[in-house]
Amino acid sequence: MKIHGEWEISVIRQILIRSTAGVFNREGTLAVFQETQEKAPIQAPWVGLTNAENWEMSGAESLQLFPSMREWAFAHQCQALAVVVPSELKKKIHQTQTGIFSKDQVAYFTRLDAACEWLTQKGFRISPEEYPHAEFIRRTKPQTPDDLGGTPNVQSKVLL
Repeated sequence: MKIHGEWEISVIRQILIRSTAGVFNREGTLAVFQETQEKAPIQAPWVGLTNAENWEMSGAESLQLFPSMREWAFAHQCQALAVVVPSELKKKIHQTQTGIFSKDQVAYFTRLDAACEWLTQKGFRISPEEYPHAEFIRRTKPQTPDDLGGTPNVQSKVLL
């Protein structure tokens, strides 16, 4: 099956930074997890920062893969995971489908700066200016009518 979803993964110091966009299927989720395992700085304590502001959802089968990935991370010296999901609805779906972890382990934020501040307070300094995937977020942002120059041109017919 073809992979659905887009992502970028980088490591700054002991912070694994992952940005996601689009709709993920099971294969896309597994591919992200494989790359995460390859790049995670597991030789020393580390944290994860996921920016999912352009994530457009995943099926339940995909989301249900998350608990095992998070368990893998915490078994390999991960200290905390910060997840940026601006949409309350998407956040709620993500939280209920991806396992039960304490708020000290997995915390959700609506803004990148708040997630960076939380990780900094945990001893893993990062600022929004250091975030390496700004171009990815810009490129993958879903288009709205406003992005296309306003509301779409809609013609209506009135029958008399």
